[in-house]
Amino acid sequence: MPPVMFLALLGAAGIAGYKIVSNLLEGSKVAGRKRANEMRRATSSARDLGKLEWDEDAGVYRPTPKREH
Repeated sequence: MPPVMFLALLGAAGIAGYKIVSNLLEGSKVAGRKRANEMRRATSSARDLGKLEWDEDAGVYRPTPKREH
């Protein structure tokens, strides 16, 4: 009888451990989605700079200056 009780206790501990790990992973997914949404909102305000040209001195692309006609 003790082996049966041990196996029942082991099964109950396994189920409890599974539920705890499952809840932790679900919370992690929710937090990841929340961070992804925050990043999406933060980057959605990018503006269109028009055509870019390479600035040799600075080593970056800059918007082309608007030429008046």
